[in-house]
Amino acid sequence: IAAELARQQKRAAVVAYAKQFVGNPYVYGGTSLTRGTDCSGFVKSVYKPFGVNLPRTSAALRSAGYRVSVQDMQPGDIVCYSGHVGIYVGNGKIVNAIDEAHGIDVSNAYYKPIITVRRIF
Repeated sequence: IAAELARQQKRAAVVAYAKQFVGNPYVYGGTSLTRGTDCSGFVKSVYKPFGVNLPRTSAALRSAGYRVSVQDMQPGDIVCYSGHVGIYVGNGKIVNAIDEAHGIDVSNAYYKPIITVRRIF
């Protein structure tokens, strides 16, 4: 039970870290959390300080970590869509690099069909 608690704390730390970049710009192909990133660059860059080297594309992220069901999503899980990816923050929301108009923000996790949910910790 202690190991699961440690994993939950690590996932919560990922979410807290990711949320501090809300309001920063979206840049296609970017990986900078402050100067601009796209959706997959955002997820890769958020997980990097936690010692996790993730794939660079949203399609490749669909096989990162291990699969959990949408019903079992926990904060910190990676939510994968067709052409997009974000980090689940809880309460039906994801933090993600949306587009040039919206930048990095928190949005509805169910805005389009979820392909898979991947857990890293």
